This record gives sequence, C-alpha cells and structure tokens, in this order.
Amino acid sequence: MKPHYISLALAILPIAASAAGKESADTLISVEKPSTLVITENAQGISVSILPHDGETPSTLDIAEYRSGQAISTEQQNSSYFTLNAGDGGAVFKTSSHWNVVSNGLIIGLVNPMGQPENFGLQWAKSFEIGWLNTLAVRYSHRGAALSLGIGLDWRNYKTTTTGHRYMPDSATGIATAPYPEGATHGSSRIKIFSLGFPLLYTQKFGKSGMAVTAGAILNLNTHGSLLTKYTDSKGHEWEEYSTAISRRRVSCDIFGALTFYKGCGLYVRYSPQSVLKGPGVPDFHPLSVGLTLFL
Repeated sequence: MKPHYISLALAILPIAASAAGKESADTLISVEKPSTLVITENAQGISVSILPHDGETPSTLDIAEYRSGQAISTEQQNSSYFTLNAGDGGAVFKTSSHWNVVSNGLIIGLVNPMGQPENFGLQWAKSFEIGWLNTLAVRYSHRGAALSLGIGLDWRNYKTTTTGHRYMPDSATGIATAPYPEGATHGSSRIKIFSLGFPLLYTQKFGKSGMAVTAGAILNLNTHGSLLTKYTDSKGHEWEEYSTAISRRRVSCDIFGALTFYKGCGLYVRYSPQSVLKGPGVPDFHPLSVGLTLFL
C-alpha cells in the first residue's frame, strides 16, 4: 500500500491556537502506514492518537493544553446563500435548498363562453383574459420537476358586439337580455369577472431544451363582477349602463395546462367546469381560455 501523508496539523492547529490562545505551529505529521487518527478534546486539552492498523504501539500527540481558568469558546457555521434574479421563469428568490419564492406566469388569451344559451351572443373573438398566474408563490424543485403554490390575479371579459340586444341587470336572475332603445346604434355589452386565484401547479422540464409542461388546478375567489353596456341613441348621445349587481359565482375552480418552449414563453389552456354566473334562471356558460404564457 502506498504511504499516506496527512497534513493534519494544518487543519487542527489553527483551531487549537484559537482555543488555547497560542499561535499555530509549523508542524507536519507524516503517517506512512495505514492508521486511524482519533482527535480527542477533554478538560485537559486537545490530543491526536495514531492507531496503526498493523498492531504497532499507538502514539499520542498533544495539540493544545487548556490552562486552569482560561475561557474557551467554540463556533459552528452553517453555509447558505440566496440570489434574486429576473429572467428565465420570472423573478426568483432562490435559497441554497430547493425552496424558491417566485413571481411568474403572465397570461393573455381569448375566452370561449362554452355552453351559453342560444342567441345569448357572447363572442369568442371579442372575449379575452389577462392574468398574472403567480403574483407570488413558493416552489419546491427537484431536478427537472417543481411543485408550486401561489396567489395570482385574473381578469376575464365576456363581450358581444353583433347581437340586437344588450345585457341589463335583473333583480331575479342578475343578468337579462333586452333590446336596444328604438333608433339607437348598437354598441357592445360585456360581463367582467375579477378573480383572486390560488394555483397549485406541477412543472416538468425536459433537460436543457427550454421546454416544459405545467399542469394543475386553480381555486378562484371571484371578488368582483360587473356589467357594462355602451351604445349611441337616436339623437347621437352616447350612453353607458354600468352595474355590479350581477349574480356571479363567488368560488370556482379551474383546470390549467401549459406548454412552454423558451424562457417560460408558450401556450396555455384554462377551463372552468363551473358556470361563471350563479342563480335561478341565470345564463349558464363555462369559460375555456386559450392563449400565450410569458415567464412561466
């Protein structure tokens, strides 16, 4: 077996000198045979015992001697780090562990009001969604996989511009259809819902390709809803009819999926199996959003 040379004193003596108040000595211990080194600290000081594996007599080297009445202190350090960057996947506060605090997931898309009543008139090409999926979230990552729980914001507008009727508040159902005033130029009606979302999402990255798949569910607190109709009457006066007295569903759940291609940019799909509005006789429809993701 080849000889083993261990510069033990270089590692031990600075600690001993700090503990015993002495300067470190320029000492080199050379162990040429397979041996076990035992470092011992007791009330008398620090010593190193060399126990040869071939059965020869062990030897002990005193590294430091503690004098009576001398104060002794020890110190333990736990190395950690954090970084804050804005780039791939949005803003990330990263610690030395696998837990991150992130802000990401801007989404812009069109909304299809699926299942709406016949002739209700909401248009996919005119209805849109703008959202910030994770305004703030905690994320646990392991290799290419990550699980996050966050809080986000979402605005969805359901709009019609081509029908011969407008939407109006109704005391019984919250929203009802009615014709425009006689001689009026048809304008537009829209239903807007603002939601505070709590997304639970799983993401799987595919190596260094930049591609990733994200899927999960979003619990929505639909905190605000409003109805706005605009038109011009027969005398050329512009009118706006606005109301917040609509019967929105207060809590809903969405299914979310996204495929990202490069630096968090890609496509997403979001569907709600529950109706947007709630109440007896209220128009029933389920939104399906399709659009772009940024920094997800």
